[in-house]
Amino acid sequence: MEASIRRRYRIRTRPYLCLTPAEAAGTGVTVSEETVEELTLVMHPGLGIYEMYAVIRDTPEEEMKRIPAVKRGELVFEKRPDASKYAKERGEPFVLCGVKSTRMLTQEEISRSFEEEISDTSIEQKLKELKDFYRKI
Repeated sequence: MEASIRRRYRIRTRPYLCLTPAEAAGTGVTVSEETVEELTLVMHPGLGIYEMYAVIRDTPEEEMKRIPAVKRGELVFEKRPDASKYAKERGEPFVLCGVKSTRMLTQEEISRSFEEEISDTSIEQKLKELKDFYRKI
């Protein structure tokens, strides 16, 4: 029985996972890597055949947003033994997931994700972050 479904995003040629399409696209899309995929994940997969396996953090999304996608440690694997080994090595809060399905996102969906991300954070907050950045320099 499927315990929980999660969604993650990635650029097809990269193994690490992102929380939003905008985050995936913001990790540095190059000309040959224009495909952003949405992965539907089944947490704690039982016996079954999945196209790939992933290891994700089972922590609140707000906490994960503070960690850059590349350093978050959420990865995709072709084989279950590799994913299981990685999850065991990392320990809590990492969880093994089966990739139930993947689909390519359209440019429109990616753009919408950028718009949602911008509307979630106020302009004043972004300006404050920039000022703090310049003070550190």
